[in-house]
Amino acid sequence: MSATTPIDCVGLQRLVSSFSLVEACDTVGNGMLRMATPFRYPDGSSIDLFLSPQPDAAGQLTLTDLGHTTAYLLDLGVRPAGTKKRLIQWQDICHNLGVTRDGGELKIHLDAGQASSVATLMVRLAQACLRTADMALTQRTPVADTFAEGFEEFIVEIDRPYELGVELVGRFQKPVPVDYRVHGQATVSLVQTLSTGNAAAAHDLCNEIFRRWYDLEPEQPRHTFVTVYDTTNNAVRDDDLRRLGEKSLVLGYPAQARQLTDVLAA
Repeated sequence: MSATTPIDCVGLQRLVSSFSLVEACDTVGNGMLRMATPFRYPDGSSIDLFLSPQPDAAGQLTLTDLGHTTAYLLDLGVRPAGTKKRLIQWQDICHNLGVTRDGGELKIHLDAGQASSVATLMVRLAQACLRTADMALTQRTPVADTFAEGFEEFIVEIDRPYELGVELVGRFQKPVPVDYRVHGQATVSLVQTLSTGNAAAAHDLCNEIFRRWYDLEPEQPRHTFVTVYDTTNNAVRDDDLRRLGEKSLVLGYPAQARQLTDVLAA
């Protein structure tokens, strides 16, 4: 085909007919076939997929990433299931592509008699790997979002049941939103978080949180009220923190993470 000849569908198919999804193949220690693909993680490293050489007892082959995508994110300090928001995003990615999550491993099972469809399934699994790995590019952006996600990861590490974005009925029979409800061993804590780099916005947020604690005072015998403010900036006024201290326990994160752990897990 000359440079001046228009490309039609037949010509295009001829051009890509030699394209291979497998750039290299070998056998790894567990006996699976490792396939180096032309797809790349955001850092440029190759996405490797693995295929079981023999069907299992159910007559199925397994196509998997052996957890390499999760390992890639963990190396960057991003846990794909570290917060409910990320977990839902990850579940949606897998559901839309027909991929199964097994711990940190991404898998597709196929009947041994359908081995001819492995190329299509490789593309779907590689898509899942790419979209999962892209969490590293989208999860660490605005300051407030970073604080919220970091604090939720902190709650996850406490390993106590929690709810995100709950509403309780306040003293005026109006719903009052609360950022977190954390179930400790013997207590239940309501948590409001405060993070902004703008001093004026911080003052307004403090007033709003004070109003919420005031409205929720009928709930106080059954709950511990906790206000958590961001200690990575100095935007919050001392008098605002003292005022909030009259209605709640006020602790800074991450500076007072140990005290927070003791309170929320109690």
